[in-house]
Parts: sequence; C-alpha cells; structure tokens
Amino acid sequence: MTLTSTLNMMEVFNVWQLWLTGLIGIWLVISPWVYSFSSNTGAMWNSVIFGIIVLILAIWAGAAQKNSKS
Repeated sequence: MTLTSTLNMMEVFNVWQLWLTGLIGIWLVISPWVYSFSSNTGAMWNSVIFGIIVLILAIWAGAAQKNSKS
C-alpha cells in the first residue's frame, strides 16, 4: 500500500467519522421523544443539550477539515 492510498483512506475515514458524529448528535436530540422519556425533564434536556453540542462540534470539525484542505 502506498502512502497516497493510505492518506486517501484516512480522508475517507475522517469524513465518515464526521457524518456519524453528526447523526449521533441528531439522535441525541430526538431520542427523548422516540423512547418516550420526554416527561422526565432533566433527562430530556440533558439529551437535547448534549445532542446540540455534539452536532455543533461535528459541524465545526467538518468546517475546519474543509478549510485545511483549501
């Protein structure tokens, strides 16, 4: 395996990882209603707030990665 193909595989993995992290953030936001624990306000807000944080960090990391390639 050459260095170029290894670097390309790492870039693909990084993009895949960012998409998965974003999906996890979205899942954390909607999970209180999917699993019906939205009546427990503490657990609901914990899930929603951490979901938003994870989603923002995934978007931020993706933007930083895109800017570093340019």
